[in-house]
Amino acid sequence: MNILITLIVMVVVGFAIIKKVKPQTILVMGGIFLMVLAFLMGYKTSFITGKMVSTGSPMFDMFGYIKYTLASDISTIGLSIMCGAGFAKYMDHIGASARLVKISLHPLQRMNSPYLINALGFAVCMLMSLTIQSASALSMLTMVTIYPIITRLGVSKVAATSAIATGHLLDCGPAAATSQVVERLSHYGINKFFVEHQLPVYFIALVAVTITHFFWQKYMDKRDGIVAGEEGSIDQDKIKGDVATPPGPWIYAILPCVPLALIIIYSEYVYKSIKIDIIVAMLISFAVAMICEFIRYRDFKKVSKSIEVFFKGMGNMFAVTVSLIVAAEVFAYGIKSMNFVSDIVGITQTAGFGLTPITIGMGVLIALVSAVTGSGVAAFVSFASLIPSFVEGFGGNMIVILQLLQNVASLSRLISPVAAVIVIVAGISGVSPVAIVKRNSVPVLVGFIVSTISVLVMF
Repeated sequence: MNILITLIVMVVVGFAIIKKVKPQTILVMGGIFLMVLAFLMGYKTSFITGKMVSTGSPMFDMFGYIKYTLASDISTIGLSIMCGAGFAKYMDHIGASARLVKISLHPLQRMNSPYLINALGFAVCMLMSLTIQSASALSMLTMVTIYPIITRLGVSKVAATSAIATGHLLDCGPAAATSQVVERLSHYGINKFFVEHQLPVYFIALVAVTITHFFWQKYMDKRDGIVAGEEGSIDQDKIKGDVATPPGPWIYAILPCVPLALIIIYSEYVYKSIKIDIIVAMLISFAVAMICEFIRYRDFKKVSKSIEVFFKGMGNMFAVTVSLIVAAEVFAYGIKSMNFVSDIVGITQTAGFGLTPITIGMGVLIALVSAVTGSGVAAFVSFASLIPSFVEGFGGNMIVILQLLQNVASLSRLISPVAAVIVIVAGISGVSPVAIVKRNSVPVLVGFIVSTISVLVMF
């Protein structure tokens, strides 16, 4: 009975998320509802966990769990994610991101092979996604730089837009929200996860999908009989936000890369005597950026005021992502309170099944939610919290499973016509989001196959 009830609640919650109900709200409501049922049905008599202090009432302790989770997440994973967002926002504000994009794309302008440039443009976007973690920000920057170059050489609008839209193919890097979630659930070092697990898969996928874009987009343009005319023109009124910030000085192109460099240099791979985490790396990099701004403007009042950009970026990330992580934990705790995980593990073990069917089922669920909602982070965070409990029951490799599901979530959002990155590039280029998604389908499929095989073979 408890399994059936929990499954019904999970379906209702998933359906509500697909219907655009705020995930934070429905996840918390679902979690509290399951906790209440667990208490009434006798599955759970206490909701105290970790260092929580009881209120004296099990019913009030449910809300105490939310407080406990909120406090612990903000001080750990939440702070890491918020610092990364604040730093990224500041890089946009001072024109460092725009400068990095312009320098990275400069060599492409010297080439005269349209579809090769289109494919390499995707590769450049993917490389820059390591430092520009926001897919939306990266797509806006590249739509006003590489897009006109490619289309004026004869590549169709939809082919060029597809290459740019898929530039943020995989979530990768210590500052990525989903990477932080993987680290928290697995207790696997974020630097080690990035260098040893993510980067090898990332570059293999980069090569495979770059080649795919070259042949696929060329084939589709030929098949559809598309002839590029004045395809390079874009409506400047549709370009909003940070992309309006002019590129900073040439030296500023280095600034977005500083945190990544610090993480790798001061780790067990280079200087073992000094170790810094992503928060320290971001704060050091932010300080370096502010010093550069002081040198640039020699206006203490103006530059000191710009610190607000950093903290506003942190606040926005708390409202969007950190709150989602907390809500997902509450929902996962509600599911566990109903003994759902332990009972499923028992049933599958009795039936002779292993962890593979559960992983596949979870992957399908995450892919569906990500594709329908357009949010890979929401899909991954909402269900990944259940994985540790299943892994404990079967003794599987948690870091491998979490990496597979992380890749599924990030790839699936690229075939969603309502994903923010798809909406942005479609609005700027004037191409239908559905047409972009169709062009994305084969590169995304290749990315999924290659990344999955790479993870399974290497790890």
